Formats: sequence, structure tokens, C-alpha cells
Amino acid sequence: IVNVLNAILAAIPNILVAVVLLGIGIVIAKFVGDLVTSLLSGTGINNVTKGIDVKGTQNLDLAKISGQIVTGLIGLFFFVEALNALNLAVLNAIGAAIIAYLPNVIFAIIILALGIIGGQWLAGLISKSTGSKWAGRLVQYVLIGFALFMVLDQLNFATTIVNAAFIFVIGGLSVAFALAFGLGGRDFAAKQLEKLDQKVEEES
Repeated sequence: IVNVLNAILAAIPNILVAVVLLGIGIVIAKFVGDLVTSLLSGTGINNVTKGIDVKGTQNLDLAKISGQIVTGLIGLFFFVEALNALNLAVLNAIGAAIIAYLPNVIFAIIILALGIIGGQWLAGLISKSTGSKWAGRLVQYVLIGFALFMVLDQLNFATTIVNAAFIFVIGGLSVAFALAFGLGGRDFAAKQLEKLDQKVEEES
């Protein structure tokens, strides 16, 4: 019993340090996140996503999202330091694994954000230029699909299966496009070839 009590008393300072670190981390993370949100709002970064609706209700607030991501990252770093302060081998290993995997998560978030924002922006541009919403939606979903495959690959999530699925999807889309153009565009292709043949004959 004395040995157990001595072990508990010896661990109390480490627990207090971890709690203090976690509390300070939460305060700093909230402050820096709000500061980043305020600074980015002042730069007009939200104009980049102007007209891009989320669930059809409001514009995408890039400044707020960036601030929340910064808050989460700083809070995560302090959480790992709090685990290290407990000086337990298992928790130290968990903290090291989190820090090592964190860059993959950051790049995955960036890729997904670029895929969604770029897809919606390009879809609106194509819809306006062609007058076809279906063409815009198709491009949007294709870009988001590419982004999802890149995210899964970045997170090292079943890399072999993801790569094989990506190849199958690309192959299927290529075959579908070839069949659609070959069956539905024969008349168009014939007319174009006929015009080209007439032009060659006139020039000759």
C-alpha cells in the first residue's frame, strides 16, 4: 500500500503539469485561431469563394474555417505535450504517432478543400459559359472524386485498393466516353470528316 501511495504521489506533479499545459494550450489555440480568422477576414479571402453555397444557405467562410483548423492544430500539439508530461511510455508512443501522422492529415484537408472549392468554382464557370448545368455538375463531381482518391492515398488508407479502384474508375469512364462518342457522335464525326475532305479537295 505504501508503494502504491508513493507511486500516486510521485505522479501527481506530472498530472498537474499536463493539466496546466492543456489549459494553456486551449487558451492559446482559441486566441490564435480567432486572430487568424480576423486577419484573413480583413484580407478579403472570402471573396475567393463568393457565390459558392454550402447546402444552399450561406457562402463558404474560408477565414473562419482556416481559424478553426489553426485552433485544432495548436490544441493538438499541446495535447501531445500534455501526454508527454505524464511520462508514460504508452502515452509517449501515442503522442509521437499523432505528430508523425499529422502532416498527412493537413495535406489531405488541403487537397479536399481545393477539390471541393475548385470543383464548385469550375462548375459555375462551365455552366455559365456553356449554358448547361449538367456539364458543370459533371466536372464538379469528377474533380471531387479525384480529390477523394488523392485524400485516401495521402492518408495511406488501403493504398493498393484505392489505386486499383482509381484505375478501374478511370478506365470505366474512358470506355463510357468512347462508346458514347462512337455511338452517339457518328453523324457529327462523319460531317466533320466530310467538311475536311471538301476543304482538302478545294485547296488541291
